[in-house]
Amino acid sequence: MLTLRRETDYALQMLKVLSKSKGRVLSLNDIAKTTKISFLFLQKIARKLRMAKLIDAHQGVAGGYQLTIDPKKITLRKVVEVMEGKCCILNCLDTSKKIDCCNPAQTCELKTKMGKLNKRIVKILEEVKLTDI
Repeated sequence: MLTLRRETDYALQMLKVLSKSKGRVLSLNDIAKTTKISFLFLQKIARKLRMAKLIDAHQGVAGGYQLTIDPKKITLRKVVEVMEGKCCILNCLDTSKKIDCCNPAQTCELKTKMGKLNKRIVKILEEVKLTDI
């Protein structure tokens, strides 16, 4: 079964809370209380989301986090790839890894069929926006 990691689930919850804040800056403590997710785990998640430029951090007493992108433009695919890496159901489908696990690659029916399935999954993840969940 294809399962998203807990970190991805929590990232989606954090982004959802930020999307409902209507541009206000929210402290990580507030997000932790709202989502019931560990402050330390949220720090780790926030770091990845900041590096991907999905959220921005503000320092100081009134500091916190806010979305940098309209939630209607944040796709499930983007969040999954930020948190988990490229969406590939087989290692050999990830062209960035330069792995050729098929023997011989030209006649591997599994790669062809799974490649089509992978494209459909990625398309669905691309169509689902943060505002849809």
